[in-house]
Amino acid sequence: MPIEFAIEPDLSSTEFVDLLERSTLAERRPVKQPETIEQMLRGASLIVTAREAGLLVGVSRAISDGAYCTYLSDLAVDSHYQRQGIGRELVSRTHAAAGLATNLILLSAPAAQSYYPHIGMTQHDSCWMIAGSTRTKAPPAAEHQPAGVAGPSASPSAQPPAGTKDAVGEFFDSIAGDYESAIERCFPRYPEMLWALLEYLPTSLKNPRILELGCGTGNLSVLLAQRFPASAITLVDLSADSLANCQRRLGADLRFTMEQADMRLLSYPDEAFDLIVSTIAIHHLTGVEKQELFARCRRWLRPGGMLTFADQFSAATEENNSRHMENWQKISRAAGASQAEWSMWMEHQAEHDHHDSLTDQLDWLQRAGFAQLDCPWRYLLWTIVQGRRP
Repeated sequence: MPIEFAIEPDLSSTEFVDLLERSTLAERRPVKQPETIEQMLRGASLIVTAREAGLLVGVSRAISDGAYCTYLSDLAVDSHYQRQGIGRELVSRTHAAAGLATNLILLSAPAAQSYYPHIGMTQHDSCWMIAGSTRTKAPPAAEHQPAGVAGPSASPSAQPPAGTKDAVGEFFDSIAGDYESAIERCFPRYPEMLWALLEYLPTSLKNPRILELGCGTGNLSVLLAQRFPASAITLVDLSADSLANCQRRLGADLRFTMEQADMRLLSYPDEAFDLIVSTIAIHHLTGVEKQELFARCRRWLRPGGMLTFADQFSAATEENNSRHMENWQKISRAAGASQAEWSMWMEHQAEHDHHDSLTDQLDWLQRAGFAQLDCPWRYLLWTIVQGRRP
């Protein structure tokens, strides 16, 4: 079942405490003081929830002035639902709803300190606090929510986090003219990756209906056109400038349909495609959004159709992740990338990229209904995955 997110200012204290117990956060919260818990909920500026089939599996509770500071007081995810990107999505949606101009602040549980750098947060070394005195009765609950907080949000499949779409699109608009040469400098073995993605397509494909998600300036699109001369190909990208460059490369080829769109908002008829492909685009989605996309891709594919994508994945351990990044930087600098160019990519990665592990993504594909899952090629972060709709 997909995870559904919403703003729930009236979340019940019973559900909240139950989730705290299932997330282990109850160890550091006054769960035996129901009046205090009730005041914590009613006094919050913003409560964002994550549910699966109605079950509360995640929650963030924040206090915000809507202009300068947002304090994320509670971030809890059911232990059985962790490592799926739910916590990261709750943080993202809380920040967006409170106002991206605010500084988002939280105090980490001791066991979670290694988690927050992975979702783009930086550690502050001079946090100070005065502990509150113990009390047995909470003051009267606030009658309404403080001003400056956005209203109810849609599910991720209906509306992405505020600002994400424009920011990613604007970044790729800004580099569209230099994208091909930048790829050669900054993405090791990129031509080999494209070769492998095409090489391991089913040999039975003759005149497929193809959907390419995140076509960029058309590097893979051109190769698909050569490989399948009688195909019909739908190209989707967020960047208008990248699509314009892609159009110039492909000319007036009537086999192509181009759409400027966010892949999280796409909708196609069931069984519309024989093949869905993507290169270095799906990592812009959170773990929850990836799972939703995989489920929709399965519906869009005909029986026997394939989803295959090449993208940046995280390693299974922090040690290997660090080695990946060190080797990536060495290779890119040797290929001619300047320090400024490398820093630009790293800034974009910290702000917009969501790297999930191969194990997690294979699991999500299987849950979405894909079979014959495989990883035919991998180098550092870059990985090709494929699966078929039975």
